[in-house]
Amino acid sequence: MSTLHVDDGIGAVARNELEKKIELRLHFLSNSCSCPTQEIHAPIVDMRTARGHLNPAGLGDAEKFSQVTTSQSTVAFDNVADYKDADKRGISIYGAPEYGVVGTVESERVSRKFAQLHGGYGAVVTPSGVGAISTVFHTFLKTHDGRPTIIIPDNRYGPAERMLSDLRNFNPQLLIYRYSCRADATEIESLIGSIRKDGREPNLIYLEAPGSQTYEIADIDGIIATAKKEGIPTAFDNSWASHVRFKPLDHGIDVVVQATTKYEGGYGDTPSGVIISKRQEHHDALSYSARVYGGGAIDAARCNRLYHRVDSTEERLHHHYNSAKRLAEWFKDKPFVSRVLAPFQPESSDYPRFREYFGRGNGLLTVEFAKTINERDVHQFLDRLLLFRIGESWASHVSLALPISVSRSLCAAPEGQLARFSTGLESSEDLIKDLEQAAPQL
Repeated sequence: MSTLHVDDGIGAVARNELEKKIELRLHFLSNSCSCPTQEIHAPIVDMRTARGHLNPAGLGDAEKFSQVTTSQSTVAFDNVADYKDADKRGISIYGAPEYGVVGTVESERVSRKFAQLHGGYGAVVTPSGVGAISTVFHTFLKTHDGRPTIIIPDNRYGPAERMLSDLRNFNPQLLIYRYSCRADATEIESLIGSIRKDGREPNLIYLEAPGSQTYEIADIDGIIATAKKEGIPTAFDNSWASHVRFKPLDHGIDVVVQATTKYEGGYGDTPSGVIISKRQEHHDALSYSARVYGGGAIDAARCNRLYHRVDSTEERLHHHYNSAKRLAEWFKDKPFVSRVLAPFQPESSDYPRFREYFGRGNGLLTVEFAKTINERDVHQFLDRLLLFRIGESWASHVSLALPISVSRSLCAAPEGQLARFSTGLESSEDLIKDLEQAAPQL
Protein backbone atom coordinates (compact mmCIF):
# COMPACT_ATOMS: atom_id res chain seq x y z
CA MET A 1 0.00 0.00 0.00
CA SER A 2 1.30 3.44 -0.90
CA THR A 3 -0.34 6.83 -0.57
CA LEU A 4 2.69 8.86 -1.61
CA HIS A 5 2.30 10.75 -4.89
CA VAL A 6 4.90 10.81 -7.64
CA ASP A 7 4.95 14.62 -7.58
CA ASP A 8 5.39 14.92 -3.80
CA GLY A 9 8.75 16.67 -4.18
CA ILE A 10 11.03 13.95 -2.82
CA GLY A 11 13.47 11.67 -4.60
CA ALA A 12 12.77 8.08 -5.57
CA VAL A 13 15.05 6.65 -2.85
CA ALA A 14 13.48 8.76 -0.11
CA ARG A 15 10.00 7.94 -1.40
CA ASN A 16 10.80 4.24 -1.30
CA GLU A 17 12.01 4.52 2.30
CA LEU A 18 8.83 6.33 3.33
CA GLU A 19 6.68 3.72 1.61
CA LYS A 20 8.54 1.01 3.50
CA LYS A 21 7.95 2.79 6.80
CA ILE A 22 4.23 3.13 6.05
CA GLU A 23 4.07 -0.63 5.36
CA LEU A 24 5.98 -1.35 8.58
CA ARG A 25 3.69 0.92 10.55
CA LEU A 26 0.56 -0.71 9.13
CA HIS A 27 1.90 -4.17 9.92
CA PHE A 28 2.94 -3.12 13.42
CA LEU A 29 -0.45 -1.56 14.17
CA SER A 30 -2.40 -4.52 12.82
CA ASN A 31 -0.35 -7.25 14.44
CA SER A 32 1.12 -5.77 17.61
CA CYS A 33 -1.08 -2.95 18.88
CA SER A 34 -4.31 -2.72 20.84
CA CYS A 35 -7.54 -1.20 19.51
CA PRO A 36 -7.12 2.20 21.26
CA THR A 37 -3.66 2.62 19.73
CA GLN A 38 -4.97 1.59 16.30
CA GLU A 39 -7.79 4.14 16.55
CA ILE A 40 -5.35 6.95 17.38
CA HIS A 41 -2.96 6.12 14.54
CA ALA A 42 -5.37 5.09 11.76
CA PRO A 43 -5.77 8.68 10.40
CA ILE A 44 -2.01 9.30 10.41
CA VAL A 45 -0.42 6.14 9.04
CA ASP A 46 0.90 8.33 6.22
CA MET A 47 1.93 11.73 7.53
CA ARG A 48 2.06 13.24 4.05
CA THR A 49 -1.60 12.48 3.44
CA ALA A 50 -2.36 14.01 6.86
CA ARG A 51 -0.14 17.00 5.96
CA GLY A 52 1.83 16.44 9.16
CA HIS A 53 -1.21 16.97 11.36
CA LEU A 54 -1.70 14.51 14.18
CA ASN A 55 -5.46 15.03 14.50
CA PRO A 56 -6.80 15.41 10.94
CA ALA A 57 -9.99 13.45 11.69
CA GLY A 58 -10.98 15.55 14.70
CA LEU A 59 -10.41 12.81 17.28
CA GLY A 60 -11.42 13.92 20.74
CA ASP A 61 -14.01 16.58 19.88
CA ALA A 62 -16.19 17.13 22.94
CA GLU A 63 -19.31 18.01 20.94
CA LYS A 64 -20.53 19.44 17.66
CA PHE A 65 -20.06 23.15 18.10
CA SER A 66 -22.47 25.82 16.98
CA GLN A 67 -21.60 27.78 13.86
CA VAL A 68 -22.94 30.93 15.50
CA THR A 69 -20.00 33.05 16.63
CA THR A 70 -19.18 36.56 17.77
CA SER A 71 -15.85 36.37 15.91
CA GLN A 72 -16.69 38.85 13.18
CA SER A 73 -14.26 41.31 11.59
CA THR A 74 -16.71 44.20 11.72
CA VAL A 75 -19.09 45.19 14.50
CA ALA A 76 -21.65 47.71 13.33
CA PHE A 77 -23.45 50.43 15.33
CA ASP A 78 -26.56 52.52 14.82
CA ASN A 79 -24.91 55.74 15.96
CA VAL A 80 -21.48 57.32 16.35
CA ALA A 81 -21.85 57.72 20.12
CA ASP A 82 -22.16 53.96 20.63
CA TYR A 83 -19.17 53.38 18.39
CA LYS A 84 -17.04 55.98 20.19
CA ASP A 85 -17.87 54.44 23.58
CA ALA A 86 -17.03 50.95 22.32
CA ASP A 87 -13.80 52.13 20.73
CA LYS A 88 -12.71 53.62 24.04
CA ARG A 89 -13.58 50.55 26.14
CA GLY A 90 -12.88 47.80 23.63
CA ILE A 91 -16.33 46.32 24.35
CA SER A 92 -19.47 47.09 22.40
CA ILE A 93 -23.00 47.66 23.68
CA TYR A 94 -23.68 44.06 22.62
CA GLY A 95 -21.16 42.70 25.14
CA ALA A 96 -18.86 41.58 22.33
CA PRO A 97 -15.62 43.13 21.04
CA GLU A 98 -15.73 46.55 19.49
CA TYR A 99 -13.70 45.22 16.56
CA GLY A 100 -12.12 41.94 15.48
CA VAL A 101 -11.69 38.82 17.60
CA VAL A 102 -10.12 40.12 20.83
CA GLY A 103 -12.42 39.63 23.81
CA THR A 104 -15.16 37.63 22.11
CA VAL A 105 -17.95 35.98 24.07
CA GLU A 106 -16.25 32.62 23.47
CA SER A 107 -12.85 33.80 24.68
CA GLU A 108 -14.39 35.48 27.72
CA ARG A 109 -16.22 32.27 28.57
CA VAL A 110 -13.10 30.10 28.42
CA SER A 111 -11.14 32.79 30.30
CA ARG A 112 -13.64 32.73 33.16
CA LYS A 113 -13.36 28.96 33.31
CA PHE A 114 -9.57 29.07 33.65
CA ALA A 115 -9.75 31.83 36.25
CA GLN A 116 -12.05 29.62 38.32
CA LEU A 117 -9.86 26.53 37.88
CA HIS A 118 -6.83 28.44 39.16
CA GLY A 119 -8.60 30.50 41.81
CA GLY A 120 -7.71 33.77 40.07
CA TYR A 121 -9.39 37.11 39.63
CA GLY A 122 -9.43 36.88 35.85
CA ALA A 123 -7.79 35.31 32.80
CA VAL A 124 -6.86 36.23 29.25
CA VAL A 125 -6.81 33.57 26.53
CA THR A 126 -4.24 33.94 23.71
CA PRO A 127 -3.55 32.18 20.39
CA SER A 128 -0.54 30.27 21.79
CA GLY A 129 1.61 29.70 24.84
CA VAL A 130 4.28 31.92 23.35
CA GLY A 131 1.58 34.57 22.89
CA ALA A 132 0.77 34.35 26.59
CA ILE A 133 4.43 34.77 27.56
CA SER A 134 4.83 37.65 25.10
CA THR A 135 1.84 39.46 26.58
CA VAL A 136 3.28 39.09 30.09
CA PHE A 137 6.69 40.39 29.02
CA HIS A 138 5.22 43.37 27.18
CA THR A 139 3.07 44.23 30.18
CA PHE A 140 5.65 44.00 32.95
CA LEU A 141 8.70 45.26 31.06
CA LYS A 142 7.17 48.62 30.19
CA THR A 143 8.92 51.05 32.55
CA HIS A 144 8.88 54.80 33.03
CA ASP A 145 12.67 55.01 33.06
CA GLY A 146 13.08 52.79 29.97
CA ARG A 147 15.39 50.38 31.83
CA PRO A 148 13.45 47.11 32.20
CA THR A 149 14.97 44.29 34.24
CA ILE A 150 13.82 40.69 34.44
CA ILE A 151 15.02 37.70 36.49
CA ILE A 152 14.58 34.30 34.81
CA PRO A 153 15.65 30.69 35.49
CA ASP A 154 18.62 29.18 33.67
CA ASN A 155 16.43 26.24 32.57
CA ARG A 156 13.80 28.47 30.99
CA TYR A 157 11.72 27.70 27.90
CA GLY A 158 13.93 28.44 24.90
CA PRO A 159 11.44 30.66 22.98
CA ALA A 160 11.04 32.82 26.10
CA GLU A 161 14.77 33.52 26.05
CA ARG A 162 14.62 34.18 22.30
CA MET A 163 11.76 36.61 22.84
CA LEU A 164 13.67 38.55 25.49
CA SER A 165 16.75 38.71 23.26
CA ASP A 166 14.60 40.15 20.48
CA LEU A 167 13.05 42.71 22.83
CA ARG A 168 16.56 43.77 23.79
CA ASN A 169 17.24 44.57 20.13
CA PHE A 170 14.52 47.22 20.40
CA ASN A 171 15.55 48.37 23.86
CA PRO A 172 19.25 47.76 24.63
CA GLN A 173 18.54 48.91 28.20
CA LEU A 174 16.70 45.62 28.90
CA LEU A 175 18.77 43.51 31.26
CA ILE A 176 18.22 39.77 31.80
CA TYR A 177 19.49 38.20 35.00
CA ARG A 178 19.49 34.42 35.47
CA TYR A 179 19.26 32.20 38.51
CA SER A 180 20.37 28.57 38.71
CA CYS A 181 18.13 25.61 37.98
CA ARG A 182 17.61 24.64 41.63
CA ALA A 183 17.90 28.12 43.15
CA ASP A 184 16.74 28.82 46.69
CA ALA A 185 15.65 32.04 48.40
CA THR A 186 19.21 32.95 49.39
CA GLU A 187 20.39 32.95 45.79
CA ILE A 188 17.46 35.12 44.71
CA GLU A 189 18.07 37.59 47.57
CA SER A 190 21.71 37.88 46.56
CA LEU A 191 20.78 38.41 42.91
CA ILE A 192 18.27 41.14 43.77
CA GLY A 193 20.91 42.83 45.92
CA SER A 194 23.41 42.79 43.03
CA ILE A 195 20.84 44.24 40.64
CA ARG A 196 20.03 47.08 43.02
CA LYS A 197 23.71 47.83 43.53
CA ASP A 198 23.86 48.35 39.77
CA GLY A 199 21.14 50.97 40.15
CA ARG A 200 18.40 48.83 38.63
CA GLU A 201 15.05 47.64 39.95
CA PRO A 202 13.69 44.20 38.93
CA ASN A 203 10.37 44.50 37.13
CA LEU A 204 9.55 40.78 37.20
CA ILE A 205 10.77 37.48 38.61
CA TYR A 206 9.87 34.72 36.19
CA LEU A 207 9.59 31.09 37.28
CA GLU A 208 9.28 27.86 35.36
CA ALA A 209 9.18 24.55 37.19
CA PRO A 210 10.05 21.90 36.39
CA GLY A 211 12.41 23.58 33.94
CA SER A 212 12.35 22.95 30.21
CA GLN A 213 13.90 19.77 28.84
CA THR A 214 15.80 18.71 31.99
CA TYR A 215 13.08 19.30 34.64
CA GLU A 216 15.03 20.73 37.57
CA ILE A 217 12.89 22.32 40.29
CA ALA A 218 13.81 25.48 42.17
CA ASP A 219 12.65 26.44 45.66
CA ILE A 220 9.31 27.79 44.45
CA ASP A 221 7.92 28.89 47.81
CA GLY A 222 11.24 30.43 48.86
CA ILE A 223 11.50 32.47 45.66
CA ILE A 224 7.90 33.65 45.96
CA ALA A 225 8.41 34.68 49.59
CA THR A 226 11.54 36.62 48.66
CA ALA A 227 9.78 38.36 45.78
CA LYS A 228 6.90 39.41 48.05
CA LYS A 229 9.29 40.71 50.69
CA GLU A 230 11.12 42.77 48.06
CA GLY A 231 7.92 43.97 46.36
CA ILE A 232 8.67 42.39 42.98
CA PRO A 233 5.87 40.87 40.83
CA THR A 234 6.12 37.19 39.88
CA ALA A 235 4.98 35.18 36.86
CA PHE A 236 5.02 31.38 36.62
CA ASP A 237 5.02 29.17 33.51
CA ASN A 238 2.80 26.29 34.63
CA SER A 239 2.55 24.43 31.31
CA TRP A 240 4.32 21.32 32.64
CA ALA A 241 1.90 20.82 35.53
CA SER A 242 -1.41 22.40 34.44
CA HIS A 243 -3.96 23.29 37.12
CA VAL A 244 -4.34 19.56 37.84
CA ARG A 245 -0.86 19.20 39.35
CA PHE A 246 -0.11 22.68 40.67
CA LYS A 247 -1.91 25.97 41.29
CA PRO A 248 0.72 28.72 41.50
CA LEU A 249 -1.73 31.40 42.63
CA ASP A 250 -2.37 29.39 45.80
CA HIS A 251 1.36 29.69 46.57
CA GLY A 252 1.42 33.47 46.14
CA ILE A 253 2.34 33.85 42.46
CA ASP A 254 0.88 36.98 40.85
CA VAL A 255 0.44 35.78 37.26
CA VAL A 256 0.32 32.29 35.70
CA VAL A 257 1.01 31.53 32.04
CA GLN A 258 0.15 28.21 30.44
CA ALA A 259 0.36 26.77 26.96
CA THR A 260 -3.13 25.30 26.87
CA THR A 261 -2.08 23.75 23.58
CA LYS A 262 -0.74 21.04 25.87
CA TYR A 263 -2.77 19.05 28.39
CA GLU A 264 -5.83 21.27 28.54
CA GLY A 265 -6.50 21.02 24.79
CA GLY A 266 -5.10 17.54 24.63
CA TYR A 267 -5.52 16.56 20.99
CA GLY A 268 -3.15 18.88 19.18
CA ASP A 269 -5.82 21.04 17.56
CA THR A 270 -6.28 23.84 20.08
CA PRO A 271 -3.19 26.06 19.74
CA SER A 272 -3.72 28.48 22.62
CA GLY A 273 -2.38 29.97 25.81
CA VAL A 274 -3.83 31.55 28.91
CA ILE A 275 -2.73 34.12 31.47
CA ILE A 276 -4.38 33.98 34.90
CA SER A 277 -4.00 36.85 37.37
CA LYS A 278 -4.54 36.89 41.10
CA ARG A 279 -5.32 40.62 41.26
CA GLN A 280 -7.46 42.95 39.21
CA GLU A 281 -4.66 45.44 38.52
CA HIS A 282 -2.59 42.78 36.77
CA HIS A 283 -5.58 41.38 34.91
CA ASP A 284 -6.58 44.82 33.65
CA ALA A 285 -3.04 45.58 32.47
CA LEU A 286 -2.70 42.20 30.73
CA SER A 287 -6.12 42.53 29.09
CA TYR A 288 -5.11 45.94 27.77
CA SER A 289 -1.84 44.54 26.36
CA ALA A 290 -3.70 41.64 24.73
CA ARG A 291 -5.99 44.11 23.02
CA VAL A 292 -3.30 46.58 21.95
CA TYR A 293 -0.83 43.97 20.64
CA GLY A 294 -3.47 41.58 19.27
CA GLY A 295 -2.42 38.88 21.70
CA GLY A 296 -6.01 38.08 22.58
CA ALA A 297 -7.13 37.34 19.01
CA ILE A 298 -8.19 33.69 19.19
CA ASP A 299 -10.96 32.26 17.06
CA ALA A 300 -14.23 31.02 18.50
CA ALA A 301 -13.86 27.40 17.36
CA ARG A 302 -10.63 26.96 19.33
CA CYS A 303 -12.16 28.63 22.37
CA ASN A 304 -15.11 26.26 22.24
CA ARG A 305 -12.94 23.16 21.89
CA LEU A 306 -10.70 24.32 24.73
CA TYR A 307 -13.68 25.12 26.94
CA HIS A 308 -14.89 21.51 26.73
CA ARG A 309 -11.54 19.72 26.49
CA VAL A 310 -10.24 21.12 29.75
CA ASP A 311 -12.88 19.10 31.63
CA SER A 312 -11.03 15.85 30.84
CA THR A 313 -7.51 17.15 31.58
CA GLU A 314 -7.08 15.20 34.80
CA GLU A 315 -8.11 11.86 33.32
CA ARG A 316 -5.84 12.28 30.31
CA LEU A 317 -2.93 13.57 32.39
CA HIS A 318 -3.02 10.49 34.61
CA HIS A 319 -2.78 8.31 31.49
CA HIS A 320 0.19 10.30 30.16
CA TYR A 321 1.95 10.06 33.51
CA ASN A 322 1.43 6.33 33.96
CA SER A 323 2.85 5.72 30.48
CA ALA A 324 5.85 7.97 31.17
CA LYS A 325 6.67 5.96 34.29
CA ARG A 326 6.56 2.74 32.25
CA LEU A 327 8.89 4.22 29.64
CA ALA A 328 11.31 5.50 32.27
CA GLU A 329 11.58 2.01 33.77
CA TRP A 330 12.18 0.52 30.32
CA PHE A 331 14.96 2.97 29.46
CA LYS A 332 16.73 2.85 32.83
CA ASP A 333 18.54 -0.47 32.51
CA LYS A 334 19.44 -0.20 28.82
CA PRO A 335 23.18 -0.18 28.06
CA PHE A 336 22.78 2.66 25.56
CA VAL A 337 21.26 4.97 28.20
CA SER A 338 23.29 7.06 30.63
CA ARG A 339 20.27 8.26 32.63
CA VAL A 340 16.63 9.19 32.39
CA LEU A 341 15.75 12.76 33.31
CA ALA A 342 12.36 12.86 35.03
CA PRO A 343 11.65 14.43 38.44
CA PHE A 344 9.13 11.72 39.39
CA GLN A 345 11.93 9.18 39.85
CA PRO A 346 12.90 8.66 43.53
CA GLU A 347 16.58 8.75 42.57
CA SER A 348 16.23 12.20 40.98
CA SER A 349 17.83 15.14 42.78
CA ASP A 350 14.57 16.99 42.23
CA TYR A 351 12.33 14.30 43.69
CA PRO A 352 11.88 15.93 47.16
CA ARG A 353 10.63 19.18 45.62
CA PHE A 354 8.61 17.24 43.06
CA ARG A 355 6.78 15.49 45.89
CA GLU A 356 6.34 18.76 47.78
CA TYR A 357 4.87 20.76 44.92
CA PHE A 358 3.45 18.40 42.30
CA GLY A 359 2.94 14.91 43.72
CA ARG A 360 2.43 13.38 40.28
CA GLY A 361 4.07 13.95 36.93
CA ASN A 362 3.05 14.35 33.30
CA GLY A 363 3.99 12.53 30.11
CA LEU A 364 7.47 14.02 29.61
CA LEU A 365 10.87 12.43 30.10
CA THR A 366 14.27 13.08 28.56
CA VAL A 367 16.76 10.32 27.84
CA GLU A 368 20.47 11.05 28.05
CA PHE A 369 22.26 8.48 25.93
CA ALA A 370 25.60 6.87 26.80
CA LYS A 371 28.66 8.74 25.57
CA THR A 372 29.32 5.95 23.06
CA ILE A 373 26.07 6.86 21.28
CA ASN A 374 26.54 9.67 18.76
CA GLU A 375 24.03 12.05 17.21
CA ARG A 376 23.61 9.91 14.09
CA ASP A 377 22.81 6.85 16.25
CA VAL A 378 20.10 8.77 18.10
CA HIS A 379 18.55 10.12 14.92
CA GLN A 380 18.44 6.67 13.33
CA PHE A 381 16.87 5.22 16.49
CA LEU A 382 14.16 7.88 16.41
CA ASP A 383 13.64 7.34 12.67
CA ARG A 384 12.94 3.64 13.27
CA LEU A 385 10.07 4.35 15.68
CA LEU A 386 6.62 3.66 14.25
CA LEU A 387 4.23 5.03 16.88
CA PHE A 388 6.32 7.90 18.24
CA ARG A 389 6.29 10.74 15.71
CA ILE A 390 9.07 13.28 15.37
CA GLY A 391 7.70 16.64 16.38
CA GLU A 392 7.77 19.59 18.72
CA SER A 393 5.21 20.40 21.39
CA TRP A 394 3.91 17.63 23.64
CA ALA A 395 0.86 16.34 25.53
CA SER A 396 -1.08 15.35 22.43
CA HIS A 397 -2.97 12.07 22.05
CA VAL A 398 -0.07 10.88 19.84
CA SER A 399 3.33 10.10 21.40
CA LEU A 400 6.23 12.25 20.25
CA ALA A 401 10.02 12.02 20.24
CA LEU A 402 12.54 14.73 19.46
CA PRO A 403 16.33 15.08 19.59
CA ILE A 404 17.10 18.09 21.77
CA SER A 405 20.01 20.11 23.09
CA VAL A 406 20.13 22.41 26.09
CA SER A 407 21.97 25.64 26.73
CA ARG A 408 22.83 26.52 30.32
CA SER A 409 24.81 29.45 31.72
CA LEU A 410 24.77 28.55 35.42
CA CYS A 411 23.79 24.86 35.55
CA ALA A 412 25.67 21.85 34.28
CA ALA A 413 24.23 20.60 30.99
CA PRO A 414 24.01 16.85 30.26
CA GLU A 415 27.05 15.51 28.42
CA GLY A 416 25.43 12.81 26.30
CA GLN A 417 23.04 13.08 23.36
CA LEU A 418 19.48 13.86 24.41
CA ALA A 419 16.03 12.88 23.18
CA ARG A 420 12.76 14.03 24.71
CA PHE A 421 9.79 11.70 24.77
CA SER A 422 6.17 12.72 25.27
CA THR A 423 3.70 9.92 25.85
CA GLY A 424 0.30 10.09 24.18
CA LEU A 425 -2.92 8.22 24.87
CA GLU A 426 -1.85 4.98 23.23
CA SER A 427 -1.39 1.82 25.27
CA SER A 428 1.92 2.00 27.13
CA GLU A 429 2.53 -1.65 26.23
CA ASP A 430 2.35 -0.71 22.55
CA LEU A 431 4.77 2.19 23.06
CA ILE A 432 7.29 -0.13 24.69
CA LYS A 433 6.92 -2.61 21.82
CA ASP A 434 7.76 0.26 19.49
CA LEU A 435 10.87 1.14 21.49
CA GLU A 436 11.91 -2.51 21.53
CA GLN A 437 11.66 -2.91 17.77
CA ALA A 438 13.73 0.26 17.21
CA ALA A 439 16.41 -0.32 19.87
CA PRO A 440 18.40 -3.40 18.74
CA GLN A 441 20.54 -1.46 16.29
CA LEU A 442 21.71 1.07 18.90
